[in-house]
This record gives sequence, C-alpha cells and structure tokens, in this order.
Amino acid sequence: MSKQPIIVAYGVGRDSTALLIEMQRRGIRPDAILFANIGSEKRQTYEYLPIFNEWLVAHDFPAVTVVRYQPKSAPYKSLEGNMTLNATLPGATFGKASCTMKFKIAPQEQWTRQWAPAQAAWAAGQQVVRMIGFEAGEEYRLRRADAKAHCGRFSESGRFEYHYPLIDWGLDLDRCKEVIESAGLPVPVKSACYFCPNQKPDEVRELSPEDRSRIILMELSAEPYNTKIHGLWRRPRKADGRPGSITEFILQENLSFVPLTSIARKIVLNPACKKAGSGVTFNPPHNRASLRGLLAAAGHAAPEVVQEANAGEAGTYLESVREAPVEVEVSVHDFLSTAI
Repeated sequence: MSKQPIIVAYGVGRDSTALLIEMQRRGIRPDAILFANIGSEKRQTYEYLPIFNEWLVAHDFPAVTVVRYQPKSAPYKSLEGNMTLNATLPGATFGKASCTMKFKIAPQEQWTRQWAPAQAAWAAGQQVVRMIGFEAGEEYRLRRADAKAHCGRFSESGRFEYHYPLIDWGLDLDRCKEVIESAGLPVPVKSACYFCPNQKPDEVRELSPEDRSRIILMELSAEPYNTKIHGLWRRPRKADGRPGSITEFILQENLSFVPLTSIARKIVLNPACKKAGSGVTFNPPHNRASLRGLLAAAGHAAPEVVQEANAGEAGTYLESVREAPVEVEVSVHDFLSTAI
C-alpha cells in the first residue's frame, strides 16, 4: 500500500514553524503545506512567509500553498470585512470557532478535495494525514472548539487522520522557539488576527495605529447588537483590570490610532446581514456611555453606521485585505462558497 499523503496546516506562527523544522530533522516530509489566508493576519505574519518559504525550498520541502475563502456575493473578502459589515465579532468572542471553520478549515478541505494525491488515497481506502501544530501543554485545546473545527464537515466522513506531533514530541512554546532559532531563522510573531479577542493588552499596545482604528470600527459596528458582551474582550476582568472592549482600553491607555473618519466616513452594512434587516436594537449589557459617546468625549469623530447608501458613495468603509507576497504563492486557490 502506498504512503499516506501528509498535509501540514501552516499558520505562520511559532508552533507550526517549529513543527515543520522538526519534521525535516526527523526525516518526515510533508506532501503539501497549506496557509489559509484570512486577509486579516498581522502584517509581520505576511512578511515572514517569504523568509520561511525560502527555508522550505532549500530543504527540499514543498513550498507553501495559499488557500482562502471567497464568498460568491458578500461585500467582503477578509475576516475583518465579514465582522464589520455584518455588525458582529469573531466567534472566539463567544467561545465558538465559526471564523476558524469558515475562513481557515473549509478552504483547506476544499483544496484537498481537488488534490490528486488525496483523491488517490481515498480511492485506495486510505486517509490523508493532517498535521496540526498544537504545542505540548496545549492538550486542553483538543477538547475545545478550535480542535473540533479542524474536524470539519468534510472530515466527518473519516477521510482524515489527525496528528499533533508537537504534543507527542513534548515541544512546548519555549522549545518551539529554540527549534526555530537553532535553524538560523527569526522567531515569527504569534499567529493571530490583529483583532483577536484572545490577545493580551501588550499585544494591543504593539499594534499599528491603523490596526487599532480598525478594531474600533469593528466594535462600533457591532455594539448596537451586543446585548451580553462589552466588545472583543467580552467583559471587564478583575485579574488585570482591563475593560471588556478593546476600544475602551485604547482610550484609557491613550494609545494612538489614525482618525476613524480617514478610513471611513460611513459604514454601510451588508444588505444580507440579518441584524441590518431587523434594525438597530441597542441594548447594552452595562450601564455606561456607548463607545461612540466615549470617543466623542475624547474628541474623536466616528463614522455613521447605516444599512444602505448611494451607489459608489465616497468615503464608505473599505476593508483591509492583506495578501501573501506573490513569490510565496505557488498556487492560490479561490474557492467560491455561499456566504454565511
């Protein structure tokens, strides 16, 4: 029987980078390395791609293949646009993996369906091995939504066999960093959206002014429908004193951000957004001024959020769609699927 094809889910972070380096040292060669571009990773992540891609090719590993989710008709192409134009926040804010499934897992599975080695393996009754970079000490993630998301709808047919080598090899985050440095490579930043609800205060402090502004626009758009949470950070935390909204944190810390109206003077919600169709239902879960009010009190103008605007109206919100460098993309597969 032929060897099972191996796919590595590459997030361009510390764990998955160390995973590939350690695989090379152990003589385990993947057949494909997939990076699902959600269009909203930190800029440093995209800058790291060509650096590591060069290392992969030099060590006779396949170059990174970029895949992405692209809706048929929705007015967005990135996770940022999905959130802001649908007046919502990432699934992680609510303890779900919906954005992971839609923007990361589904495109990888759709690409794999058309990949000849996978088709041949399934025809022979074999499974495709999918390697995931959960580090040692993260065994709890196997029970959480992000692990379950890796076993998506297509995976339920039993066509994939999931491996978590870093856990098996006992490599925690510190060891992952050592593995990367020992290969003569810089350690990449933590792989995450710049508006990730799980980021810590120091990570917000390190963001660019534009990224902080786009976080504010996202929370502004979603706030009228937040009946149980304050914002991306859910609720205030006594442990470190942070508020439930990253916008509030930015204002409290007096962190710089570009003028909001320089990005957009008006946010026009997705016409298919169910929230937009039902109208604004502002009912905040806490007794305080709205984010718009807090911004105004601090002297910052904020764009209007509306359900419709004149076609081609100047100054309407445009998402920031971040692309992998052209030289990295051996092939880019844009799979069309119905917007959720």
